[in-house]
Amino acid sequence: MDERLEFTENFNNKLNCDCFTTIRLYDPIRNAVGAKKHIYLKGIWKGDAVIIDVHRIRLSDISLTVSKIDSALPQEDLRKIIKRFYKDRQGINWETQPLDLLTLEYTKESKEPRLF
Repeated sequence: MDERLEFTENFNNKLNCDCFTTIRLYDPIRNAVGAKKHIYLKGIWKGDAVIIDVHRIRLSDISLTVSKIDSALPQEDLRKIIKRFYKDRQGINWETQPLDLLTLEYTKESKEPRLF
């Protein structure tokens, strides 16, 4: 599934690396391994990427390692950001809501230069 994936912040400068993570609401169709994404930061195209790995987690499962790699923030700060990101979604129970921890890799066709 080709889809636009928007980022409002480039936490940890992760979008400048060849591979990066993002945490999104569980969606087995949109977030499947092999799904292609058009990556945008504040409306500006960064490149095209493909999902290479997916882990199903809950908000409480976000470890310090995941939090630091994904955002360079403490776990609680990242959890607050995720809740704020989905604040307009009605009926989310954050105790049980599954999330997808995605690992994406830019495709070679992307025009944006990477750090390494």
